Amino acid sequence: MPASIGQLTNLSVLDLRGNSLSSLPASIGQLTNLSVLYLSDNSLSSLPAEIGQLTNLSVFDLRGNSLSSLPAEITQLYNLSKLYLSDNFLSSLPAEIGQLTNLTRLDLDNNSLSSLPAEITQLYNLSVLDLNGNSLPIPPEVIGKYDEPETILNYYFSLQNNQKKPLHEAKMLLVGQGNVGKTCVRERLMRNEYYPTRNKTDGIDIEPWKIKINQNNYQINVWDFGGQEIMHSTHQFFLTKRSLYLLVIDTTIGEEENRIEYWLKIIQSFGKDSPVIIVGNKADQHPLDIDQRALQNKYPQIKGFYEISCQTPTGIEELKVKVIQEIIQLEHIDDQLPLPWFKVKQKLEDLDKDFIPYHQYEKICESEEIDREDNQRILIKLLNDLGIVLNFHDDPRLEDTHVLNPKWVTNGVYKILNDYQLIVDHKGILESTMLRRILNRQRYPTSKHLFIIDMMRKFELCFNIETDKKFLIPDIVPKGEPDTGEWQNTLAFEYHYPVLPGSIISRFIVRMNQWISQQTYWRSGVVLAQEGNRALVKADREDKKIIIRINGKESTRRNLLTAIRSQFDHIHATIPGIVPEEKVPLLDYPNIPPVDYQWLRVHPNFVIGRKAHI
Repeated sequence: MPASIGQLTNLSVLDLRGNSLSSLPASIGQLTNLSVLYLSDNSLSSLPAEIGQLTNLSVFDLRGNSLSSLPAEITQLYNLSKLYLSDNFLSSLPAEIGQLTNLTRLDLDNNSLSSLPAEITQLYNLSVLDLNGNSLPIPPEVIGKYDEPETILNYYFSLQNNQKKPLHEAKMLLVGQGNVGKTCVRERLMRNEYYPTRNKTDGIDIEPWKIKINQNNYQINVWDFGGQEIMHSTHQFFLTKRSLYLLVIDTTIGEEENRIEYWLKIIQSFGKDSPVIIVGNKADQHPLDIDQRALQNKYPQIKGFYEISCQTPTGIEELKVKVIQEIIQLEHIDDQLPLPWFKVKQKLEDLDKDFIPYHQYEKICESEEIDREDNQRILIKLLNDLGIVLNFHDDPRLEDTHVLNPKWVTNGVYKILNDYQLIVDHKGILESTMLRRILNRQRYPTSKHLFIIDMMRKFELCFNIETDKKFLIPDIVPKGEPDTGEWQNTLAFEYHYPVLPGSIISRFIVRMNQWISQQTYWRSGVVLAQEGNRALVKADREDKKIIIRINGKESTRRNLLTAIRSQFDHIHATIPGIVPEEKVPLLDYPNIPPVDYQWLRVHPNFVIGRKAHI
């Protein structure tokens, strides 16, 4: 940049984003009328001291440069309200940062910060503080609250001022189809035991696995999921980050039967970049025969493929070594926590209760001098992510019982979903009085029955037919599609999925239950009615698509499609990573593949023969 830039003294906005600037001339300090300066996506490694003369700056954007430090003079910019410093190489902040008291936003994500100056707490007007992607000892449950700067800074400095202890705790989840041997893998890894006649897991088993690594004690909370299809709807609420996944497959059956890509996409959606180990069980009967290179290229979170036999036990020790290796590499496994937080965690684990009211949890926190409400919320979120408790403090339906044993909740729900009489005799219609028979009275007192139902409603597993007395559970209604009538000359729409979780159609049925036409529903579909129009919505698991057909008044049927798509948009938003393709089938031309909906919107006059399609 030429030094003569300093002569443009009336400039108020200067936008130099996306150039190749490696330095700024000292004369830039003469632009004293600048209020906005954009310098992102350049190659700046330093700023001249004269930058401090731009005292009218309110917005300063330095994202995506190569800054390793800031000049102390930057703190003379006392009118600055927004300072963007993401994606640089900052290893420290000057103590003078606390003088920028008008800052409302400070973005420091993706730098190399390992500490913060105490003076940063003087930024009383901050409403956004983004510190993600640094080397700060702050767990994601805290640092992710970028719109609560006080919470983040309070945690960080309480950690500096109190005794602390490394977390050394994580979650390992065993997932896969039913009868592939997940429980056998768990038993071999944890105890080197094998029980060939062991019953299948009907719900979920959660067990702490204590191991010693490099003279340090670690606790791995092992979650062993039942593989029955009916249970997959609830899996999504427990698949989290801060976890290691073991995808167990049966080497004696093919990739389709093992649904390998289905599980990998589900893990990718909810566990983000969490590591995955693929475990091929029964390798003594048949070798693991899958395209490992192609899978690993497509899913880089796969950390290895291991052929084992729980029976013999071939490969178990090698698998155990790999599991331990991945555990100690988990991000945040060595996070430091304030000692009082550890004591609260220990007290909750020692309670030996399936549920307690949230106010009792608050009293436990207060007994360890954790008095701030924000710290109590962060701690319960951390314990939730680790799989120690379940917490739904933000849901008014569950306000009486907030701190729960995950096994108590999930096994209660699974008992209901697997009840033979409910499925066969009652066709998925649950009466609240039936819970006295289905649920163990000692463990699930009558006073908690409605709470279990509220949990199912939260998970969109059921809906009321009769207020608090009768409920329909779409996942266990009969599979057979009834006669739904004629669907000629309809408005047609489809969603095509890379993988189709069974929960999508059942959740849709729950969300649209008030529009169901004449009780016409089955396990994979429903007929809706609104404003004289009818809609057929059904899932085709084989072709991984959801089909929508609407007939009725041409003037209003598009409104029904909009309402249907709105509900699917909501459901899709809760399953990150599974993005369906929106398609419009050309029903008059069955040999032509469905057309991309977004393409049709750009080409509204698309015509085949004499017929326009949109």
